[in-house]
Amino acid sequence: MNTNFALLARFGSPTVELRNVCQEFFGITPKTAEQKVKACDFPVPTFKLRDSERSPTLIKIEDLAKHIDECYAAAKHEWQQVNH
Repeated sequence: MNTNFALLARFGSPTVELRNVCQEFFGITPKTAEQKVKACDFPVPTFKLRDSERSPTLIKIEDLAKHIDECYAAAKHEWQQVNH
């Protein structure tokens, strides 16, 4: 199954709020995620629809899917190096 389509089906939107995915996909709290975003140290692009501190930070599903697929490819490559 395509990661992008699976995430679209799960979240039902082409964008998702950072706070809704940071723990599960990045292993960090929403507060830490926001700090990393502000420091330009987050592994995927993020954005806000309004120039406001209260506006939620968003991630495009396609960027999240690409990140997941890249992490998997790196892990698979490492596994293949050890097991073949």
